Amino acid sequence: MYKETRMSEVKITDGLIHKKRNIVEEKTIPYIRKALNNELYGVEPSGAFENFRIAAGESDRNFYGLVSQDSDVFKWMEAASLSLQYENEEMQTYLEEAIDLLDRAQQKNGYLNTYYIIHGLQDRWHYLKESCQLYCAGHLIEAAVSAYQTIQNTKLLEIARAYADYIDYSFGIEEGKIHGYDGHAEIELALYRLYEETDVERYKLLADYFVEERGKKPYFFSKENRNQNVRNNLVYELEESNYQHSQSHLPIREQTEPVGHAVKAMYYYTAAVDKARLNEDKELFAHMCKLWQSVVSQKMYLTGAIGACAYGESFSYPYDLPTDLMYGETCAAIGLFLLSYHMLLVETDSRYSNIMERTLYNAILVGMSESGTEFFYTNALEIDPRKCEKRQDYSHLKAERQTWFDCPCCPPNIARLLMGMNKYIYTGDRNELNVHLFIGSSIQKAGWSVRQETVYPDNGNVKFYVKKDNSEKGTFRVRIPEWCSHYEVSLDGEKLKRIIRKGYLEITKEDWSKESVLEICFDMVPQKVYGSLKVSSLTGKTAVTCGPLVYCAEEADNQELHTLYIKREGQVCHADGRLIVDGYRAIERNTGLYGEQSPDYEEIKICLVPYYSWGNRGKGAMTVFLKER
Repeated sequence: MYKETRMSEVKITDGLIHKKRNIVEEKTIPYIRKALNNELYGVEPSGAFENFRIAAGESDRNFYGLVSQDSDVFKWMEAASLSLQYENEEMQTYLEEAIDLLDRAQQKNGYLNTYYIIHGLQDRWHYLKESCQLYCAGHLIEAAVSAYQTIQNTKLLEIARAYADYIDYSFGIEEGKIHGYDGHAEIELALYRLYEETDVERYKLLADYFVEERGKKPYFFSKENRNQNVRNNLVYELEESNYQHSQSHLPIREQTEPVGHAVKAMYYYTAAVDKARLNEDKELFAHMCKLWQSVVSQKMYLTGAIGACAYGESFSYPYDLPTDLMYGETCAAIGLFLLSYHMLLVETDSRYSNIMERTLYNAILVGMSESGTEFFYTNALEIDPRKCEKRQDYSHLKAERQTWFDCPCCPPNIARLLMGMNKYIYTGDRNELNVHLFIGSSIQKAGWSVRQETVYPDNGNVKFYVKKDNSEKGTFRVRIPEWCSHYEVSLDGEKLKRIIRKGYLEITKEDWSKESVLEICFDMVPQKVYGSLKVSSLTGKTAVTCGPLVYCAEEADNQELHTLYIKREGQVCHADGRLIVDGYRAIERNTGLYGEQSPDYEEIKICLVPYYSWGNRGKGAMTVFLKER
């Protein structure tokens, strides 16, 4: 078992993720700050920062926006602090101003939630099912831990700890405390991070309580008073009696199927995995493995997206994976990425890191435009602009990335993930170091010194320069991607005997004090992928992948996508970052709406682009899966 790799231990130097991080630092983080400060022309005012000024007594305006949007400020602060790995005096100033504002708004007892400070503290901790108070607090804590790890900022950590202390004073099993939890999990995993940073045991104990209390009967949400005044400021409100939406229907150890809101589920499961890791609870971890496996084997899309239903942004039943009506929120993919990483902290198994890679390069990167200032909230595998505009059941989908949202959780979430990507590449300790993602980078950790050179996923060539600061025995592991059926590997110029354990190439040496060079060439060959026949929406269709990337057809290249077929025995070849596929186009033979003539088919070349890059050339149709004949 491992702790999270610290941000300061890893530097990212090259490749696609490096380029995306530069865009986030230069464009996305400043853009989000302006949006949250109502400084973007033509964008709906946010009110997020203004609400903190009102709470601090520095503005006489009314609260504006959603009860959840304190968290958007906190997520921006986390992304901003992570960006300060690089020198940026302007961003440093903006971050310090935001921290000072939080300090002025925070109550003497540590409470810090703008909606309830403004509307009356007598209602705090009311309607936890929907008011997102502990959810927002969790993102404050995460921002504080990241800021401390990255730039040693103690002031934000003090603010977060004061709030965490007040939450600990208010919630728990003891008599006189609230025996409840938030409708949106997040505080739990944040408290575990705070515990690991501070070694304060009660933060872990409180997180343990929140994890185990959820789902116990009588249901907490059935007993709590509903605050009618907050209804206009909610994201939405579901009428339910079974509480599956917030995973509150059963205790975590009795849950057997992922249900409800996909983001809430991923955050809750991540916290449960942390509980298992920090308490060495093998039984709980085994149970979480089953829930994770249920997600990825029955309820996950090819891109790593999750959440099939627009209603409640939720999971559907197993194998119900419509490609056009799906939800696939960017935050849900980020949640699956985080869950899989926390599984890796317990067990070095490539099934977790393979899913991290899949979600990162497809379902997550697609959420941000090449400019870094436009975003997808939902991510379908098939888009028809006419349906999005004309049909109510498709109204949750957009054919173009948006400049902002009423509920803008995804933009700062993708920003903080990409800026914090350092810690997800490697795990390890004094005895072993594991490589999970192929990103040009270097790490100095527990005596290990490793430099990774690659432009992955542009090609599959990866080179490692590995050294240890003494002559101790050590094990170096590198993930072999699930998509790769053939690869070449050498150590110091000689062929290496391959030892594969749980999907990782494992090299153990008695002495790493002299630098060794490990070279791996993964053979990236385009592959056709077919869905299980249990997934009715994919019957008779195929998609194309190459390496970790899922590809799609855009209207800009192909026109009338619904008439296209991939040739069953056709060829697929590379062409300037795209794939060219042999295919057919159906040709109409009837003159009316219906007729007796079957279509003709002409042979064509179908152009495919990486899914994450679609939608950067104007509005148009897109599809990942195409019919095959």
